[in-house]
Amino acid sequence: MKKNWKALTAVCCAAVLTLSLTACSGSSGSNTGSDSSAGTAAAGTTGEEVSASSGRTDLNIHIGDAFSTVDPHNLSLNADMMLSRQIYEPLYWLNDSAEEVPMLATEYSVSEDGLTWTFKLRDGVTFQNGEAMKASDVVYSYERCFDNAYMQEKVEAIDSVTAPDDSTVEIHLKYQFSPLMEKIASIGIINEKFAEENKDTQGLLGFNACGTGAYSMAEAVPDVSVTLEAYTGYWGGEPSIKTLHFELITDDTTSITAFEAGELDVMGVPSANWEEIVSNDAFATSARPSNHVVYLIFNTETEPFNNKELRQAVAYAVNRQDIIDVAADGLASPATSLATSYMFGYTDDHMTYEYDPEKAKELLAQAGYPDGLDIGSIKTLGGSYFEKVVQVVQAELAEVGITCTIESMDGNSLVNDCITGNFTMADMGQNLSLDYDFLKTYFNEEYIDGLNMARYSDSTIQDLFEKGASTTDKEERLAIYKEIEDLTQEVCAYVPLYNLQTTTAWNKDLNYTPSITGVLYKDFSWK
Repeated sequence: MKKNWKALTAVCCAAVLTLSLTACSGSSGSNTGSDSSAGTAAAGTTGEEVSASSGRTDLNIHIGDAFSTVDPHNLSLNADMMLSRQIYEPLYWLNDSAEEVPMLATEYSVSEDGLTWTFKLRDGVTFQNGEAMKASDVVYSYERCFDNAYMQEKVEAIDSVTAPDDSTVEIHLKYQFSPLMEKIASIGIINEKFAEENKDTQGLLGFNACGTGAYSMAEAVPDVSVTLEAYTGYWGGEPSIKTLHFELITDDTTSITAFEAGELDVMGVPSANWEEIVSNDAFATSARPSNHVVYLIFNTETEPFNNKELRQAVAYAVNRQDIIDVAADGLASPATSLATSYMFGYTDDHMTYEYDPEKAKELLAQAGYPDGLDIGSIKTLGGSYFEKVVQVVQAELAEVGITCTIESMDGNSLVNDCITGNFTMADMGQNLSLDYDFLKTYFNEEYIDGLNMARYSDSTIQDLFEKGASTTDKEERLAIYKEIEDLTQEVCAYVPLYNLQTTTAWNKDLNYTPSITGVLYKDFSWK
């Protein structure tokens, strides 16, 4: 089925970016609501390797933002992604080091021309309805992705998926595409028979679920809770923890009170409460860098920010550490790039915009505004740390002669305005993937009216992204992404501000290892 992908991408990005805002929209600035905030033990560990000597076999987990579905090919909310990951599995998983971990496939080979990837499926895998997993289920799952805007970026390089036999899957590419495994790791496999029998009129499944994962759906109460039960037929061995209960609590004070009372076992901790929780011996804690970056966006299509020197002046005028101290209670690290250190292709060898008010004033004059200017409003998410970010930015811009107001909005309205170009300047946050290729969505023309909210495009940058994705030599890819980084830094369509830390706490009697790549509760156990 052919679709208008540009129009669908706008809808998709509105939802995805709204989730990135709402997931982190508390007044405190730590990354408490993202999919990476709860972590995972080493992927590939089976339930047979852990025990529950404490006698407990349940786990109570805090969810801080809304959930709406576990359909693996229709996920837009962070909580949905985390829940779905317990039920559905991909062919391969990528761990924190971006190493490939076999899941539903045990091996693969690539044709000499790089266009056909052949996967051998794991023997003995069954879905939670008892059906054996077959290659046709994989084909069906990928074909669902072709018809869904949320998955466009994952499958755009794929021409077709075929099943030569029940245990073999072939993925045929339109062109060589090096980041394919990173995309495959995001595509859960669903049972074709179950999906066809349970889909709604739009072809979606909601909370009807049937995957190969360690947990199956027991109960979903919208806006309240979700309960998952261990799947006794799981190919990796039944997990030690038999029941996962996820409780939606959006108020920070209420969630902290529940956690301290022992009603919750795992939660992402708001930065304002971090010291309180760290000092409590009843809990284990972890604060570590995340893949979430907070940044300023300029509308480069219209005045005044179609002027590069003016954009650069703003970049030099803001003090990232001031912003971190106010908006994130110090629990963040300054960002000089949209890329995070977890990304393949990340480099810190590039020009940076260090805080330099005098340089900002020089560029302001070069831009044609020696006496300063009023830029109108900066749009932001009201009642959030994003609002605190722009309060600091507003004050520091005033010091160099740039005045503005702050327009606080709800998440949906903010994202819609930014996607459609109805803004001058805004701040935003996003959880990024493990490959630099993802940043093409911020700079390529096809993503204008989508993630490319700066509405900036350049044929050289776009060609380099295509070259980087199609090149198989890792060193050559790194060199290409270094070139892109240099070009995009000079363009200054975005001003990266900081990377949030993921601040997580859990019951000290729980075996738990935080991670950047997501949550797999099958690997957790009680001591």
